Amino acid sequence: MLAGGRSSRFGSDKAEAVFRGRKLIDWSIAALNPHCDMILVSGRDHSACRRVSDRPENGLGPLGGLAGAMQAAGAAGFTHVLSLPCDTPDVPEALLEDLCRSNGAYAAASPVIGLWPTVDGERLEAWLAEGRPKAVRAWAEANGYVAVASGPILNINRIADMPDRQ
Repeated sequence: MLAGGRSSRFGSDKAEAVFRGRKLIDWSIAALNPHCDMILVSGRDHSACRRVSDRPENGLGPLGGLAGAMQAAGAAGFTHVLSLPCDTPDVPEALLEDLCRSNGAYAAASPVIGLWPTVDGERLEAWLAEGRPKAVRAWAEANGYVAVASGPILNINRIADMPDRQ
């Protein structure tokens, strides 16, 4: 779970915002639960999950969080990380199932949603340490990951993006 952003466009802590009666972060945790044996949260504490630090340092955006998750998951013996940002409450279950059947792929409409082999964690850290682009799509394309057709995915960046919020 990638939840370490500054929420600058949102104006307050986006992960804690309530959407349809549930915090945004909890929507993503619920989506991950059927597919993951352990849920890691990058960038914040959550009572139901283990926190991981960005790698190789803070301030590198979603790729830094992903690198931290890949390292922590690999150290715990897991072969893959299924990533979701905290601001996508309506991720289609079929998309997550498609990703989990792959050996490494990402959602074409939202590359932060993906399945990543933990063995690529060191390569990702080196990419970031070299000052390469911080965009997930750039990393994924440069490293041969497959884009999975996903259709539009609600991504909440601003309060106005929450049509059904409570």
